[in-house]
Amino acid sequence: MFKEKLIKILTKIFYVVFALVVSLALWLYVEITENDRRRFEISGIEIGFKNEDVLRDKGLLITSWVPEQLSLTFEASRSDISRLAVPGALTVEVDLSSISSAGTTTLAYEIVYPQGVNINAVELFSRSASMITLMVDRIMERQIPVRVNYTGGTASGELISEAVEYDPHSITVWGPEKVVSRIHHVRVPIFVENLTTTYTNDLEFVLFDENDEELDESLWESVTFSQETIRVTIPIREIKDVPLTVAISHGASTSDANINWNAEPRFIKVSGDPEVIRDLNNIMLGTIDMLSFGITDTVTFPIILPNHITNISGETEALVNVEVLGLDIAFRSTSILQIINTPPGYRADILTQSVDVRIRGAADDLALVSSMNIRVVADLTEQSSGTARVSAKVYIDGVDAAIDPVGEYVITVTLTAE
Repeated sequence: MFKEKLIKILTKIFYVVFALVVSLALWLYVEITENDRRRFEISGIEIGFKNEDVLRDKGLLITSWVPEQLSLTFEASRSDISRLAVPGALTVEVDLSSISSAGTTTLAYEIVYPQGVNINAVELFSRSASMITLMVDRIMERQIPVRVNYTGGTASGELISEAVEYDPHSITVWGPEKVVSRIHHVRVPIFVENLTTTYTNDLEFVLFDENDEELDESLWESVTFSQETIRVTIPIREIKDVPLTVAISHGASTSDANINWNAEPRFIKVSGDPEVIRDLNNIMLGTIDMLSFGITDTVTFPIILPNHITNISGETEALVNVEVLGLDIAFRSTSILQIINTPPGYRADILTQSVDVRIRGAADDLALVSSMNIRVVADLTEQSSGTARVSAKVYIDGVDAAIDPVGEYVITVTLTAE
């Protein structure tokens, strides 16, 4: 019994001692490996800048620097090296606040260590360069004109391309004076042809110098433009001969069958967007009132085009001749003169004694009309006191025939307050 207890106690003591030995060995290993100092090179370190806004406020900017990248060799422990070796963790910065003029200057740089590195335990062993040489230039701002170059065409002879529209006509460029001063204008090349509809697109531009030589694309990296593209529109128009037409307002004696009219010019040549002009089959000049004249008349109309349609022919007016076929004009004098809508509180007196009326119709129908069938009626709704010539309307009563009084009529009326 005692022997068994002793064995158990000795076994426990053995495991405790064994654990202590293992722990000590691990601690010694870690201490030895972690504190083992080695040299480690970091290459391709980008140069960073601070206080660039201060430099811009002075009207200056950095155009290039040498070297563009650095290689640094450190001597440090394994743990610090593992932190330094993380890509991008270690950086260098050049303070630009001391620069005051354009030209070439050389400045030192500051190493920015990543968080967690024991800076006191890290030794910079070597570097590819100890100073950074900077090329400094003045900032220049200019308005550069935009030019558009288009040499394409349309898909058919019925289509024409009009002058290219573009916006804006100039752009602003900021950058180093030695670069901006070389830019004379920018040009927008347009590589389209066989157009059938209006072309609109935002296109990139190319830089040219005063000798009309294209500048290298690398200049884009050093300058800033107010915009990167130009909105270009090439209006495509379809040419079409379109007839001129009029609307006819008939009375009782006329119809489309017994009138003849023609316009001079009869057609005009117009252009417009193909999708719009395709449905343009005629141009309405206006309305001809067949009660306003007897047998023939000539009316001048302005040629008014729909929106976005261009008159290529150039005519601005059309002369329309109208003729009534197969009808006659009869003249009757009537003394049946009437007034309606006399204003309240007034007395109306007709000063006109009789009115000569022209009547249009077939000869047999005109023979049925006498002076007793004709009334001339004036509406005084819009009249005020005094004597005035008032428009009147002619009525033919008691005759069942296709006849019309034609022309305009007035009678003289006096309004007197009662």
